[in-house]
Amino acid sequence: MARPSGSSLVTTAEDGTITVAFDVLLNGRGPHTDATIRLAPDGTIASLEAHGHHNVGAKVDETFSIDGGRARWKSREESGDTALAGPAFFVPIADLPDAVGWLAQALLKANGSLPLLPAGRAHIEKAGEATVSLGDRRKHLTAYTITGLDLVPTPVWMEDDGSWFGVVDPWWSLVPEGWESAIDPLVDKQVQMARDRDALTAQRLAHKPPAAGLALMHARALDVERGKWLVDQTVVVVGGVIAAAGPYKTTKVPAGAETIDVAGKAVLPGLWDMHAHLTDADGALDIASGVTTVRDVGNDPDRLDDWKKRFDDGTAVGPHVLRAGFIEGRGPKAASSRITAETEAEAKAGVEFYAKRGYEMMKIYNSIQPELVPVIAKEAHARGMTVTGHVPVHMLANEAVKAGYDGIEHINMLFLNFLADHDTDTRTPLRFSIVAEKAADFDLKSKEALDFFALLRLHHTVIDPTLDAFEDLIVGRQGQITPGLEWAAQRVPVQPARSFLTGGLPEEEGKAELHGRSFERVLQMVKALHEAKVTTMVGTDSIAGLMFDHELELFVRAGVSPADALRDATIVAARAMKQDAKSGTIAAGKAADLFVVDGDPIASIADVRRVTFTVRGGVVFPSKELFETVGVRYWQ
Repeated sequence: MARPSGSSLVTTAEDGTITVAFDVLLNGRGPHTDATIRLAPDGTIASLEAHGHHNVGAKVDETFSIDGGRARWKSREESGDTALAGPAFFVPIADLPDAVGWLAQALLKANGSLPLLPAGRAHIEKAGEATVSLGDRRKHLTAYTITGLDLVPTPVWMEDDGSWFGVVDPWWSLVPEGWESAIDPLVDKQVQMARDRDALTAQRLAHKPPAAGLALMHARALDVERGKWLVDQTVVVVGGVIAAAGPYKTTKVPAGAETIDVAGKAVLPGLWDMHAHLTDADGALDIASGVTTVRDVGNDPDRLDDWKKRFDDGTAVGPHVLRAGFIEGRGPKAASSRITAETEAEAKAGVEFYAKRGYEMMKIYNSIQPELVPVIAKEAHARGMTVTGHVPVHMLANEAVKAGYDGIEHINMLFLNFLADHDTDTRTPLRFSIVAEKAADFDLKSKEALDFFALLRLHHTVIDPTLDAFEDLIVGRQGQITPGLEWAAQRVPVQPARSFLTGGLPEEEGKAELHGRSFERVLQMVKALHEAKVTTMVGTDSIAGLMFDHELELFVRAGVSPADALRDATIVAARAMKQDAKSGTIAAGKAADLFVVDGDPIASIADVRRVTFTVRGGVVFPSKELFETVGVRYWQ
């Protein structure tokens, strides 16, 4: 986002040995890798040694070698030893963006396809061209997309001599020093490539019922307000609205309407993910998972506006989008942001920027000066916008609430109200590690806790815990899939599945048991909030759709009933966003946003994964085929 955030210094010796020093500081954290690499004549990696740390500090120690036709690799996350039948490209688990350039070169030498190590296969295709300029210098570049590395194709830019130019994205890019001006035009080209791909998916998979409507017959429909099933129901959808919902025997189906017998299945109102950061894969993942509305709480505003428009006009598959305007301070520990503020005038201008775009809320981040919080809140409220966010450094949660916050993102911010002070630098991983170290012994029934809950209730403050993010940070261990997430790791493609092995905070000897107890106390905080009648909602801050299902499971593990968890994920969220008159339940006159499940999520919340199809604004989308577009296995 137009801010230098790190470097990748690549040196090639006369004997061909490559050394890379990759370092990033962004949002108070970032990966660091020192690596030594040798490439084989075919462009694949012949040997690699890498050391450093991952994004939040977990150590990196990784080696790879090929000897006598056998490939061997070992890291803190995984190890392997296999015979090679031919060329294969090893994908490092260390943070090493340059590896995608070497992979592109190797794929082009191999006529477009190579097996990957530890597993998988990559393919490369030409996707476009561009010419970029730097003063009098011009470079002609060719865009290629690599499939097999991620949920969606990975774009890379190559020079005419076959060398790698770089990778670009609205969030972060890596290009040769001096060529930063090439990023925006190349991003524009990639965005158009994504638009074209999305349009083909929407055209192929969106099913629009006839004008007379669609009727779901013999449904077991969930009354989320009461947490009960209504048996043998008919739900009639006409256009984008639920025209009728009631008993099968008495609910009339319009002549000419399409009918679907869903006997034995459950129909639920569309889910609301209240902590999203949309990416190219998320539209399909959300709709395939029954998530029909998301609240994006931090994104590139141009890209976010584009997604919203295309999801709404049907040229891409995706949920309804509520947008938060992201505003941050400045400094080396700040997150990248289009809009920053360090003065009252800048704060007011930042709110105005997003208000003019029709955003529903503002999100305040870590480096905003505490004295600017009431300024931002007042300006936002005057424009009908709500305010949520992290609690800024040198401020505590109770002070943020009193200064105008309508919501707080992340459960750790509540613990920091008690475990941190005004001198704690919560722009760094301390905001995670303090909770891991100290939450276990915090008394949720203490007077200070109960007084804080009363303050939240008094101000109608909405809490979005994002438990799955803190499960990964606090109890995630390198080389192990966190118990309860095996199903998710098995469903995503091979290379993305490796992310489930990287862990979170650095492992400290003898701390696993303490961290486990701390996470249990984090879960208990959600139960305590429910008991104190503080509004909670369900958000992911992680892989769309799949991690929403897991977040619901964590709510239930915390002691919240499945019915209450689903209520938080539907009508409670709609009510918090003042959209309950048109969404959040299955009722006549409300938006036709619902999904069908082959199971009973009230009896077993895990059944929420078993989506067969989703209706978004009256348009029907098959889950299996949508998951396949991003390489995710269906639930069966």
